[in-house]
Amino acid sequence: MKIITATLSIICLLATFSANGANFNLDTGYAASASKYDKTLINEVDMAGSRIIGVGIHGVIIYSDDQGKNWQQSNVPTTKTLTAIDCLNDNLCWAVGHDAFILKTTDGGENWNIQYSDEIFDAPLLSISMFNNRMGIAVGAFAKSLRTNDGGATWEEFFVTEDEFQPHLNNVLTNGMNTYVAGELGLFYHSSDQGQNWTTYETGYNGSLWSSLLIKDDQLILIGMSGNIILATLVDDINFQFEIYNNGIQNTLTSATNLSDGRIAIAGLGGVVSVVDFNNNSDISTCVRQDRLGNNAILETSDNNFLIIGQKGPRFHDMNSCKASSLQANATNTWLVTNIN
Repeated sequence: MKIITATLSIICLLATFSANGANFNLDTGYAASASKYDKTLINEVDMAGSRIIGVGIHGVIIYSDDQGKNWQQSNVPTTKTLTAIDCLNDNLCWAVGHDAFILKTTDGGENWNIQYSDEIFDAPLLSISMFNNRMGIAVGAFAKSLRTNDGGATWEEFFVTEDEFQPHLNNVLTNGMNTYVAGELGLFYHSSDQGQNWTTYETGYNGSLWSSLLIKDDQLILIGMSGNIILATLVDDINFQFEIYNNGIQNTLTSATNLSDGRIAIAGLGGVVSVVDFNNNSDISTCVRQDRLGNNAILETSDNNFLIIGQKGPRFHDMNSCKASSLQANATNTWLVTNIN
């Protein structure tokens, strides 16, 4: 009877996949195609002009031309989970993922080609940032670092750090001649010559730094575990000043974006969305959404609300609605404001 029950369960599961119009592209090496591709885990997004492109689990890449209301699935020649994306313009984007895969698109994300992979490495690249259409840097687990000088036709290994511990490098950000890398153990790396030479900094925080955001030419934020937000300011040619803030919620922070009014929006796991105001109110407003889903990326929409993307795909978020609902009896949203001292 147990064998019959198990067999019936498998048949029902296959019927469900068929009903959903799934096409697993078996033995083709291409990402699975299904009607619910926009409900899968998306790890990061970027803007290719006005188009939003998101990369995620099992090679799924999706894109939207109407600020996240409707999505299409891209043609992707891998089933490896993709972790990050960087777009230079309307057409050119690069994505990275597990087994050191690097993909490139020249048509705004609709079709992708593999540029590099290293399945012997058996670990992910976690971030990529391009200086221009020729030069770029990708970083990942165990201090893996790659760079290209020919638009990705070739990638060569180099060292951001020669630390024998081989700390994970979680995020890379390029701007002009400058390159910034955030990693494990609260370590921050800076190069002022497009990645040729590096200086390592201790930020005063000992946890992992997951992402970064440039907010001025000489200033950026680094975000990490347990609600930590670090303001990194270049005070001269080689030295940074680090100021550590906290949003009051002990959740990992994953992604940040500059807002049109000068504030900063930050996404986090467990339903966290924070807005940081370094200028006027000097505070951090945080909503913990009732869905408690992991938020891996955040963008501002035309109505000054947010598109958040991550676990179970994209969804819209309104900070004012969260604050209002948190005041109601039996509220499931949580609202917190912390002062920046």
